[in-house]
Amino acid sequence: MLQLLTTAGGVALILFAIRFLRKGLDRLFGPRLGDWMRQLAESRWRAFLTGVGVSVLAPSSTTMSLLAVQAVQERQLSVRQMFAVVLGADVGLTVMVLLISLRLDAYAPILLLIGVVLFQFTRSGRSRGIGQVMIAIAFIFMAIGIIKTTATASEPSEHFKMLIEAAGFYPLILALIIAALTVAVQSSTATIGLVIALGAAGVVGLNVALAAVVGANVGIALNTLMVGWRQIDSRRLALANLLAKLTIAAAVLALLPQAAETVSAIPVGMDKQTALSHCAFNIATAALFLPLIGPMMRLVAAITPARSMQETERFGPRYLNEATGGSLALALGQSMREILRVSEIVRSMLEDAWRALRDQDEALARQVQERDDQVDLLDGQIKKYLAALAAAEGERDERGEIMRQMRYLNELETIGDLIDKNLAELAVKRATQQVRFSDAGWAELEGFYDKVRQNVLIAENAFHSRDPVLAQRLLRHKDRLSEEDRVLRDRHFARLRQGETQTHESSAIHLDVLTHLKRINSCVTHVAYALVEQK
Repeated sequence: MLQLLTTAGGVALILFAIRFLRKGLDRLFGPRLGDWMRQLAESRWRAFLTGVGVSVLAPSSTTMSLLAVQAVQERQLSVRQMFAVVLGADVGLTVMVLLISLRLDAYAPILLLIGVVLFQFTRSGRSRGIGQVMIAIAFIFMAIGIIKTTATASEPSEHFKMLIEAAGFYPLILALIIAALTVAVQSSTATIGLVIALGAAGVVGLNVALAAVVGANVGIALNTLMVGWRQIDSRRLALANLLAKLTIAAAVLALLPQAAETVSAIPVGMDKQTALSHCAFNIATAALFLPLIGPMMRLVAAITPARSMQETERFGPRYLNEATGGSLALALGQSMREILRVSEIVRSMLEDAWRALRDQDEALARQVQERDDQVDLLDGQIKKYLAALAAAEGERDERGEIMRQMRYLNELETIGDLIDKNLAELAVKRATQQVRFSDAGWAELEGFYDKVRQNVLIAENAFHSRDPVLAQRLLRHKDRLSEEDRVLRDRHFARLRQGETQTHESSAIHLDVLTHLKRINSCVTHVAYALVEQK
């Protein structure tokens, strides 16, 4: 019983280390890994090499799955490009497994010492991130050592021997069990690390190890499919990855005796043979499917036709995904993208409300009002998502980012209400009452609206880029618009005194339009104040 509990403790330490590793990668790279990936993945081979490089820097299969799904959902990379990146990432991730097989557990305390010094006694986010990654890797090595030592400390029970021997006769069932385990723990590295430790202790044979390698690779592909299921492009990416893995998996299982014989001829221990098998599995997948990206894309497009998917898709959050593998940086990237989607809807509402006011189009004004329901729906879902993130453990910068997103989302929701309940209503009123503006009055309103619309776009870019220069520009525009509002009102009152008939007819609507545009402008400049304070 003690042996079993100690082994379970080693497995738990691997799982904790993998989670701690993801947190360290967030601290070290944040969203930059995804940015690098999107910038470098131009051609097929560059995309493949980019995937290798990024996954070596960030050796977490779940992190790579989430990055891939997010990049495709945001349409920053095509499914074709991202599939090449994923093939490269799968090869790069094998570096960590190869390190695990080198029996570096004796050096784990040294890594742990250096990591703790960097993590506990430095202030730089980068050095603390490096320290956290080193601590996580040390934990993985220590866990492998614990499992290996425990397994060799005493002779395994007869029942355990019989179970392992039986598993070797049913490789398909074993692969399915390992795949399910990989999905549950969300890490192929953890699953294969456990097999390596048991192999080093002589507990499992090569047939069992190879079946486990197959199951772990299929399992992480299934995990990617689950994460990307809600959106068609990410679903196609994940399906292509799964089909590629299943093809190689079927070949390995069909030729398992021959594969085991070939691997056993490698003059290294069982642990290294397992790691090399994992590496060979992913290299074979890349070698076969990198030249076949085109046919694979056509196949997954045929399996998941876009039209039928879009017809049944209901309106709702497009980028929010609860499965972020504990990565707060990735989760905040998803909420950022969803908020930018809300911003696009609000901008389209403003533009269409103005068009309805200009053209006296009552039907268009009613459509704008209906769109505010979409803003309200997304606002509620995103706030719920951000509230859940705020309840999780996070760094000061991450908590500050949550509040920044909350504030901007709140301003967008307020602007949506102003457009719905005020500008659109004024458009309806003008259309039904056939109110006419003077040429001078309408020209002034049009110029004022153009400046407000420009500020809405500047605010969106400032929010996305956190650019203090844009923030300062937005504040300068606010002061100018406040002065222009006073000037335009004075001109309007002057026309009233002159007795212009059209000015009298449109006076109430004219002044209300100025008021509501100024309120919208006030909302968007709150983004600038937040950025200036942050600076």
